[in-house]
Amino acid sequence: MKNVSTHAAILSLVIGLAGTQTGYAKAQTQDNYPRLCEAATDVGNYHNDFLKSFVTLQQGDDGWLFRDHDLRLTFGPGRSGMQKLGELQQALKAKGTTLVMVPIPTRALVHPQALGDIDYNLSRSRRAYERYLKQLRGMGIVVPDLEKLVASDVDKPLFFARDHHWNSRGARAVARYTARAIQRTHDYENLEKQQFLSHYIDKDNNHGSLQRAAEILCESGDSTPRYPKESFKIYQTALAGEADLFGDEQAADIVLVGTSNSQGKLWYNFSGFLSQYTNLDVSNEAVSGGGYDGSLMQFLRSDAFKQQPPKYLVWEIPSYYTLGSMAFYEQVLQLLKEES
Repeated sequence: MKNVSTHAAILSLVIGLAGTQTGYAKAQTQDNYPRLCEAATDVGNYHNDFLKSFVTLQQGDDGWLFRDHDLRLTFGPGRSGMQKLGELQQALKAKGTTLVMVPIPTRALVHPQALGDIDYNLSRSRRAYERYLKQLRGMGIVVPDLEKLVASDVDKPLFFARDHHWNSRGARAVARYTARAIQRTHDYENLEKQQFLSHYIDKDNNHGSLQRAAEILCESGDSTPRYPKESFKIYQTALAGEADLFGDEQAADIVLVGTSNSQGKLWYNFSGFLSQYTNLDVSNEAVSGGGYDGSLMQFLRSDAFKQQPPKYLVWEIPSYYTLGSMAFYEQVLQLLKEES
C-alpha cells in the first residue's frame, strides 16, 4: 500500500509540473473550466493588434472571462466632449433627424454575478453609467432606459461568457428598450407602421474573442479549444407575409449605425428586433471593425443621407468608448455643416 501511495504521489507531481510548464492546460476552475495562466496577467504579452484589444484578461466564475473594458468605473466624455455631443444632436435635428444613442452597458454591469473574485466596484460603476445616460437625455438625445436592464436580475446571459459581443438575447433586450424610447418621441405617432416578425432560423457556436486571446496568451499548443464554444440562436426578421426584411426600396425611417454588435460576422439581429418592436423599417448601416465612429461617418457622407435624412439615427455604441476625441467631433460637425 505504501508503494502504491508513493507512485501515485510521484505521478501527481509529474502531472502538476507538466501543467505548470504549459501554463494553461491542466489548471481548472472549480466549475471545470480552464483557469487563466500567469502570462495573461502581463500586459507586455499583449503584443499584437488582436491581443491589445483584450488587455487585461481576468478570470470570472462559470467559465466567464473579462477584460479591462468590462470593468470601467467611468463612462462618457468630459465636459468638452459632452458639449460636442450636444452640438451633434442639434446639427442632426436641424436636418430633421432625431439622434438615438444606445450606450450598451458593459458585461460586468449586466452580469456581476459572473465576476467571481475580480475586484470591481459595482455600485460606483452603476452610478456612473446611470449619470452618463441622464446627461445624454439632458441634452435632448433620445436614450433607452438601459439603467433598468442593469438594475434587473438577468435570468439568462445577454452576453457571451467569453466574447465581447452580446448574444441574440441581449440584442433583443436592448432593441426592446430602444423601441420604447423611440415610441415616446413626438414624431413616432405620425409615421406609417408595418408589422415585422422575427423567426428563429438556426443556431451556431461561437469561438469567442476572449477565449481566443486566452489561448494565444497561454500557448495551449492544441488545436482543440480549451474552452467549449458557446451556442447561440440565429434569428431573421421580415415583414409579415414577406420573405425577408429588405424587399422594399423605400427609404427607411430608422437608420442604424454602430459596431459589430449590429453588423458583424455573427448575426445577432439587433436591427431586425428593432424593426419588430418599432413597427418601422430599419436600414442597417453598421460596420464591423469600424469602432464607434466608422459607420456614423460613412453614413453621413453617403448620398442616402444627403438626399433624405432619416427620421431617426440610432447610434449603437458600447459604453466603454469614452467618446472624448475632439478630432472626431471636428470632422463630423464639419461634415454636417458642409451638407447644409
